[in-house]
Amino acid sequence: MRNRARLVALSSLALLGLAACNGRGDDCVSTRDYFVNEVWGPVMSQSCISCHAPDGQAALVNAEFVLLPSAYPGFLDANFDNIKALSANQYNGVPLLLAKPLGLTEHGGGKLFDEDSDQYRRIKDLLDQLQEPVECPAGGEADDFSQVTQLDPADTLRKASLHLVGRLPTEQELARVDEGGDDELALVLRELLAEDAFYDRLSLLFNDLYLTDRYLRYTGFAVALLNDDDVPRAGAWYNAQDDQRKQLINAAVAREPLDLINHVVREERPFTEILTADYTVLSPYSAELYDLSLGFSDPSDPRELKEAKLSAVVDGAQVPYPHAGVLTSPMFLNRFPTTPTNRNRHRARNVFKLFLATDILRIAERPIDPAAATKYNNPQRDDPSCSVCHKMIDPIAGAFQKFSDYDQAELIPDREWYPEMYSPGFGNEIMPSDQFGVAPQWLASRVVDDPRFALAAVYAVFSGLTGQQPLTYPADDATDFAPRLAAWQAQDAVLSRIVDDFVADDFNLKTAIVGVLMSPYFRGANASGELSADDTIRLAGVGGGRLSTPELLARKIEAVTGVRWVRGWDLAEYMLTDFRILYGGIDSDTITTRLTQMSGLMGNVASRLANEVACAVTAYEFTLPADQRRLLPHVTLDHLPDGASGDPVPAAIDKIKLNIQHLHRRVLGEELALDSPEIERTYALFYDLWKQGRADLASGVEGEWMEWQCAGRVDPNTQVELPESQQIFTDPNYTIRAWMGVLIYLFSDYKFLYE
Repeated sequence: MRNRARLVALSSLALLGLAACNGRGDDCVSTRDYFVNEVWGPVMSQSCISCHAPDGQAALVNAEFVLLPSAYPGFLDANFDNIKALSANQYNGVPLLLAKPLGLTEHGGGKLFDEDSDQYRRIKDLLDQLQEPVECPAGGEADDFSQVTQLDPADTLRKASLHLVGRLPTEQELARVDEGGDDELALVLRELLAEDAFYDRLSLLFNDLYLTDRYLRYTGFAVALLNDDDVPRAGAWYNAQDDQRKQLINAAVAREPLDLINHVVREERPFTEILTADYTVLSPYSAELYDLSLGFSDPSDPRELKEAKLSAVVDGAQVPYPHAGVLTSPMFLNRFPTTPTNRNRHRARNVFKLFLATDILRIAERPIDPAAATKYNNPQRDDPSCSVCHKMIDPIAGAFQKFSDYDQAELIPDREWYPEMYSPGFGNEIMPSDQFGVAPQWLASRVVDDPRFALAAVYAVFSGLTGQQPLTYPADDATDFAPRLAAWQAQDAVLSRIVDDFVADDFNLKTAIVGVLMSPYFRGANASGELSADDTIRLAGVGGGRLSTPELLARKIEAVTGVRWVRGWDLAEYMLTDFRILYGGIDSDTITTRLTQMSGLMGNVASRLANEVACAVTAYEFTLPADQRRLLPHVTLDHLPDGASGDPVPAAIDKIKLNIQHLHRRVLGEELALDSPEIERTYALFYDLWKQGRADLASGVEGEWMEWQCAGRVDPNTQVELPESQQIFTDPNYTIRAWMGVLIYLFSDYKFLYE
């Protein structure tokens, strides 16, 4: 019954899609879409894949017709391409793809259907179409976002600027996108990617995947992982440095794989070079540790990177280190370690995950009988339930064969591979034995040539910028299969276009980043009207609503207010220290997955943030000239809503509302009219706080003197005392504390805490 319901859902989806096209005056259904909706779902995913999957009976006898299940990225296109390649093969004038399931020739699966069946009609129609494939113009139902209200260019720029470089857009940038629209927006976004702050964000984005910032935690932690024979200065020389210098050297070593990514992206090299680079990159600090003179223009600038080729000491002699980008980085090798029994399989699994967009464990997601493996001397190769994964993992594991099982980055050129395991290689290609000495480089060249590499890069950017994981193909028995399939197809269409642009631009990652930023998945703001239940599912993953990470929120606080939320004793940012984990962040060690939903504890952190940042900035703002204030430029301490007689003061009220309008724009990114309900609500809050405060002052419940932490006495960023003439300790009109309450209200708003 489940399969029949799914078939009906797929057929209905195809008809609904055609109807939607006709409603727009476009009745085009491409051959690929026909395959997806009419052939793959109702027929091949039901009748064929059980034998023709990579681990099926057909694959075991080397059948050409292999169907990838949905766990493989790009499986639909791969299957479609395979069918196109085999469509011309015939048996007695009948296409072999029909002759076999009709039982006209030998078929391990036997006869599956007759010529008058629906399955036969669908496959025959597809084969007929493949003789003259139908190509449709862009804008079909798969990527129909007409029901989504997207951010305009100015709001998109604000969101992207805060996310990428931790600042608000300049007036000049906003003027450019207001005049030039999306075309100019794309250019301005590209310019943001040249700023140093962007590369700090890029490091965080890829560290969420590589987790090598684990080695930043302790001074010397990364350096201690280096082989003393290869890097003699990692011992006594390093330990003789002062603590600050040791921290800088350690950070340079720990971030070497992330710095390589930054170097490739900044120089607009093909992103494939993160694996194929026959070099590493060093900063002045790591170069000194390696005892290399690379000609840095500023020996104190950790951002300055130079390419270098290292060597290893083997039997007292220097041998070239087989650089293969991040694959051979000591930090990567240590973060994904091996053991004598694991034999690099953990590393191979992460090669699939990080660089081929493939969760290898999902491919053979099935219960395994542990007793069955005892029937085989070598279950990894001989037990089908084991070999389905091992025949993919073990060859890639062999690419790391020359590294020690104990000292993870130690090179052992004479080490031999395990003969009982699958031979080193990639896919169906076996690595020649004369390439074993440069096995990581051999593997890297194959990985970057695989179409999944580009997809993995785009997936990384998409997840980093939107906070969402790419959708997976829905389960066959899902009751809401049709809308979930539509959601998957919509996202797949968008990401496929970004991949195509990325590859066409010589794997320039900046192209992929701008593509994601310009997409509805980053810009979606709301639904344009009432959504049906199916459309609610189809569009659920589109647009904003991402909880800001601690790092992003810390940068946003400074960008909006001009002050950082810091500890008084060492000026370290709270969101990067005390509250990083409490607010859902990671330490790249034991906590490696970010929280994406606000918890009660996180809510308390957000409440403290709002209170303490408002406390630190409000009085300080009034110590500055009006033209230097970010938050309160339109008011003074004497702008009071009511006069001495208790009557309203219209001129003062206008100024107060003008400043409230400014705050909504700066803090929340809202463009509101002065008479909008939201401005009126915020003004009412200000007025009520001020009125109650004045009454408390009059009754003696409160005094004029403010809390010591909230007084305008120091620069909040440096804790250096202000000149005595600027300092503010009292609030006789209760205006400072009323404005403080307004800021607490705005800093607590969903639009401030979320993207």
